[in-house]
Amino acid sequence: MKQLALLAMAGIFIPGLPIAAQREKTERIGNGVSSPKVIHKVEPSYTDEARDAKINGTVTLSVEISRDGVADVIDVTKSLDRGLDQNAVEAVRQWRFKPAEKDGKPVRVAATIEVNFRLD
Repeated sequence: MKQLALLAMAGIFIPGLPIAAQREKTERIGNGVSSPKVIHKVEPSYTDEARDAKINGTVTLSVEISRDGVADVIDVTKSLDRGLDQNAVEAVRQWRFKPAEKDGKPVRVAATIEVNFRLD
């Protein structure tokens, strides 16, 4: 999907990818672009294997948050455990955000999200 987005940013039409997604620029936070704010958060679950192995730590995700407040492009940039990585991605897909804004209008933005896994 990331390759499709890169082709779309280069102005190459991709059948099957919505036209709006093909033309939409991804902004960076700062220089007049506000940060998105989490308004609904789903906690990821532990896998039985990770719980048995007593794995604690953080999965770092690179995400793009749409103008609708949905994380629709998600890549793992710091892995913890394959099962926990997947659970982190699945949880963040369910999160909802107040979108980032530029000049008072919602924009697509790139962000980093850290998902913590701690056994109590």
